[in-house]
Amino acid sequence: MFDQSLLELLMRGGFTIFILLVSSILSIKVIIEKFIQFNSFKEKYINDFTDIINELVQQRDLTGALALCKTYSVSSLFFKLSIPLANVFKYIFNNTHLTKEELTESAYNKLDQEIVKLEKGLGILATLGAISPFIGLFGTVVGIIKSFAALSSVDTSHYAHVMSGIAEALIATAAGLFVAIPSVLFYNYFTKRIKLTLPLFDEAIQNLIRTLKSSKG
Repeated sequence: MFDQSLLELLMRGGFTIFILLVSSILSIKVIIEKFIQFNSFKEKYINDFTDIINELVQQRDLTGALALCKTYSVSSLFFKLSIPLANVFKYIFNNTHLTKEELTESAYNKLDQEIVKLEKGLGILATLGAISPFIGLFGTVVGIIKSFAALSSVDTSHYAHVMSGIAEALIATAAGLFVAIPSVLFYNYFTKRIKLTLPLFDEAIQNLIRTLKSSKG
């Protein structure tokens, strides 16, 4: 019994294992996608981008600055990624006719839209982190019920079914935690990354609008 392979153990976990397996695959998919996406707005990338843009604005090359916002990308894990701030800056350059107050307010609205894009998929991690232990618990209950059903029989050959039910219960519990723990950890990590990056976005927007309006003046 103790020499069983991982696949054999999973097969003994009951039908809840297949639900948790799908959940695990979905969780890993979201984690990989968000990890790649979040690498696009490291502090260095943001500072490099804003320095170039502000320099172009000071030179009154708004056309060049707008073109850079449309094409700017960073290399991360073999991927070419745009940064969320580039879309906000592009919006600012397309609405320079607005007053400073109007431009600031509308730029923050655009930033909110970009943040929503960043948060897309995080709800899946939060949901999986919350429900996976309960799915595992359901499998645990089913396994225990099977064990008690086998114990109710006087036939000693049913003791194997007792052990099988206990194994199913324990495997389902472990599988539920296996899905939930990484989902919760990475959900917290990604949400914290967003919160820590917001002040950088805020400062960059304020500096650009200030530089843009002062250069026009």
